[in-house]
Amino acid sequence: METKEFDYKNDIRQTRQNNLGSSDAKMLQQIAELGSVPRSAYKRLAVCKGLATNPDITTPAMRFGDYIENEVFANLKATDERWQSNPCVVSTKYARKNVGCLTHIDYLLQDDENKVLIVGEAKATKLSFRQARNEYIYQLCHHYLLAEELAKSLGGYKVKVLLCVYDTNDVDYENHDFDPSRLTVKQLRNIDKESKMYRLSDAMDIVSAFLENFNEYYEGDEIDSAYLPEKVKQEFNTITNVLAEIKEREQKVEEFKARLFDFMSSHDIKSIKNDAWSITRVDPTESHTFDSKRFLEDYASKHPRAYKKLVSGFEKVVKRKGSVQIRLKGKKD
Repeated sequence: METKEFDYKNDIRQTRQNNLGSSDAKMLQQIAELGSVPRSAYKRLAVCKGLATNPDITTPAMRFGDYIENEVFANLKATDERWQSNPCVVSTKYARKNVGCLTHIDYLLQDDENKVLIVGEAKATKLSFRQARNEYIYQLCHHYLLAEELAKSLGGYKVKVLLCVYDTNDVDYENHDFDPSRLTVKQLRNIDKESKMYRLSDAMDIVSAFLENFNEYYEGDEIDSAYLPEKVKQEFNTITNVLAEIKEREQKVEEFKARLFDFMSSHDIKSIKNDAWSITRVDPTESHTFDSKRFLEDYASKHPRAYKKLVSGFEKVVKRKGSVQIRLKGKKD
């Protein structure tokens, strides 16, 4: 168990790979309760294993939350210089073979005189204090368990957890000065007992086992071929080379047929034959057919109700096998 102080925002981004932290606490509790990893957790675990990236998105609400966190820290620091901002606490107890466990605590005070570790978490939210406590209970428990591990390594320190809730009701995120009257700070009672319901150890066991064979992750309708398994990429490249060659040859055939048509037309040749093949000139023709599609579109626009009734009477179901379409992109000169 150790603590580190960094450029914490950058550190949080970097440690999302190979580690799970307090922001993952609700997900970890769900995994423990289910006894398995749900598909909803795949993206986060893909980021953890380096199979995907997490976009660095900020919103006005997030920026405001950072502002409040810094203002609360400034107030705490003014009362006691020992307060630390966002130390990274790394666990040995809860780390597993395939995944580490840590937490970035908003505020930490190590009181060596009284042998107490005080952990603080700030939330800027429209929720009441009680609602915020319930909403973030597993994150708070995560802080507590790792702080408890640190406390034991220091020689039997006690752990206290403070929740700092800043009321954001009717707040303009872009134009608001810190208002101490909106801030509620309370020490959480019974957090030690509630932490026993947070099944961090079980969750880390399940996640580690899952990550052992979690080597591929695809998200959304479209992926870059760079994320395909190496064997699939090699086969795909082989096939696309074959298709490119076929396309090039077909183009040469079409060009030859166009030149041959001009030649046969100019010399009034109807066909050319030998023992292996025959070539027949087909002159331009004009045919008149019934455009059913245009008729139905026109009828639907003029008689929508009658159209629906008509179509429903002649509806048929066509089942087609699933397939893959491969389109080659044209080369740029």
